[in-house]
Amino acid sequence: MRQRINLYWPEFQPEFRWLNVGTMLAVWLLTLLIVVLVTMRLSATVQKQSAVLNQAQERTIQLDEDLAMAKSQLAERKPSEVLSEELETLNLSVSQKTLLIEELSGQETREQAPFYQALNGFADVADGSLWLTRFVVRSERLSLYGKVNDPGALPAWLKRLGNSAYFEEKEFEVIKLSRDIDKDGNPNGVLSFELLSEPANEDGEVAPE
Repeated sequence: MRQRINLYWPEFQPEFRWLNVGTMLAVWLLTLLIVVLVTMRLSATVQKQSAVLNQAQERTIQLDEDLAMAKSQLAERKPSEVLSEELETLNLSVSQKTLLIEELSGQETREQAPFYQALNGFADVADGSLWLTRFVVRSERLSLYGKVNDPGALPAWLKRLGNSAYFEEKEFEVIKLSRDIDKDGNPNGVLSFELLSEPANEDGEVAPE
């Protein structure tokens, strides 16, 4: 029967080594080659970026110089006759519009006067049942003259007129009615009326017939 006896001490037993001197040298050379290639690549990239940056800076400087020159030329340039005429036209247009605004503002103020308030009241109640031939407005004095075909239309018209803002506190003290006569001396079916707030001279604002 065979038996194996190990006569080596543990420290004298052979060890297996993965790397030898040749392998280490090859690994070192490969690592060095990779480092060199990466360094060259980074250097080329940096140089390229530097060139682009330099070009951008030069372009910026050129643009700044062009802008400064353009500003200088613009400051020294005198306005042309065409531009001067256009400016004068615009100023004239602005002046005319200002005058128009002032006129409209004055018109708005005038429309608050009794005469215009009365006109607005007449317009609000107009329905064709009668027609005014003349009216006089002066302060609190009011005189109306007109014609109507149906006598019953006059009270209804006065009632509507009294509901308007200007006429709501107005009262007529004198009411006159008369029949119109045609050229043959016969009544033509039309009534003329006069409404007076008070007997007075008619020297106020008058609407013509």
